[in-house]
Amino acid sequence: METPEFTAWNVLFWVTASVVKFVVTPSAMVASGHAAWTAWAVTSGGAALGVWGFWNFGKWWFRWLEAKLGSRLERGKRVFTPQRRRIVRWKNTMGFKGLLLVSGLISVPIASVLGAKYFRDQPAGKWLLMMAFVLWAGVLTLLSWALKHGLS
Repeated sequence: METPEFTAWNVLFWVTASVVKFVVTPSAMVASGHAAWTAWAVTSGGAALGVWGFWNFGKWWFRWLEAKLGSRLERGKRVFTPQRRRIVRWKNTMGFKGLLLVSGLISVPIASVLGAKYFRDQPAGKWLLMMAFVLWAGVLTLLSWALKHGLS
C-alpha cells in the first residue's frame, strides 16, 4: 500500500475529524495508510486545538449565562433530570481526574465543555485535558497500528 497524499486539505480534514470523532480518527488514519507517528501528531494537534477552542467558548458561555440569568440561588430550584443526575454524580465521585480518564472515549467538545463548566477554575485544567487527549491519541494509534500490522 502506498503512502497517501498529505495535502493541506487532507490535514484539515483529519484535524476536523479528530475534534468531531476523536476515538475513531487514529484508527481511520492508520487504516488509510498514514504512518503511526503522523496519525498521532495530527490527531493530538486537532484535539488540542479543539480543547482550546471549546474550553474557552465554554468558559465564556457559562460566565455569560450566570451574568445574564443570575446566580443559581436567585433562579430557584432546578429540574433534576436523569441525565443531569448522572453528570452530577460523575462529577462528585470522579472529579477532574475522572474527566481526564474518560476524555478519549467521549468527544473533544463534550469533554471540553464539561471541563469548562465544572472545573474552569482548576489550575492548568485546559492544559491537562489537552495532555490527556495526546496520551489517548497515542494509545489509540498504537492499538490501531498493532491491529493492522499484526500483534506478533
